[in-house]
Amino acid sequence: MVATLGPEGWQSVFDSLEELRFFAQVYASGSIRSAADSLGITPAGGSKRLQNLENRIGRRLFNRTTRQLSPTPYAEKFYPHVAAILASVEAAQHALGDSAEISGRIRLTSSATFAGQYLSDVISSYMRRYPAVSLELDLTDRVVDLVAEGVDLAIRYGALEDSTLIAQLIAPCRRLVCASPDYWRQHGLPDSPEDLKRHAALLIGGQDRWQFALGAQRQTVRVSGHFTSSMGEMVRQMALDGHGMALLADWHIAQDLRAGRLVEALPQWQVEPPIGLFAVYPSRDNQSPAVRCFIAHLKEQIEISPLVQ
Repeated sequence: MVATLGPEGWQSVFDSLEELRFFAQVYASGSIRSAADSLGITPAGGSKRLQNLENRIGRRLFNRTTRQLSPTPYAEKFYPHVAAILASVEAAQHALGDSAEISGRIRLTSSATFAGQYLSDVISSYMRRYPAVSLELDLTDRVVDLVAEGVDLAIRYGALEDSTLIAQLIAPCRRLVCASPDYWRQHGLPDSPEDLKRHAALLIGGQDRWQFALGAQRQTVRVSGHFTSSMGEMVRQMALDGHGMALLADWHIAQDLRAGRLVEALPQWQVEPPIGLFAVYPSRDNQSPAVRCFIAHLKEQIEISPLVQ
């Protein structure tokens, strides 16, 4: 005999999923307010969801101070399982849809680096799955004004900032300090973030304040150098050529690290704030089925082929 859930049972399931979804957003953004804004709820409502989840599992998930929110060791272990659960739910909803009914047009923007390294395969499989959908892809490293430029969806990586836009976490990632083996041999590997001040920094968008955390320790270092670019790929190339150290995303340089073309420094330190890969869109209310299916498809593909393997 198959047991069935009554209305209260289903409500409990839905509540649990919303709590997990909020936890994942807080983990990625490091902010209850940012997570609440991205899900279209109040910060008080989000805090209640987080408290309910902590009560449900009997564990504290975040250490809270007046100025900072940091995940506990339990949250670090809990998050990958939560991400897998949410991705499975998305995939199940995706599978129940009829691909033959999905049509329309998607205006999509992404960085050229991410598109070339990962997104092109996702788009190709999506087009095979939904042949009635037309896609227009704009590749740029600038932050596009989605509303003003009529863009349906942006795939962005970085720290989640306060915004009127809706952002769904697709996958967590991390940034790391790296340089070529020759550069480190010539200039020496740093022992602490403070040592980075004496190195030549290759900057993305002029971001010269690098923040680090190790347990309860926090350090902010102002670095300097002779090269800056709006494109992460150009910074990567300069790092490969030995011109200095760079702060780059793990998925961007995973193959370089494996091949020994780049070497990570300060691996015990975490670069802050935490970053992730996000699907960003103007409104949850008017989102088309084609866009919803694209987000679900992207999550599904990352489950099959993770950004960092």
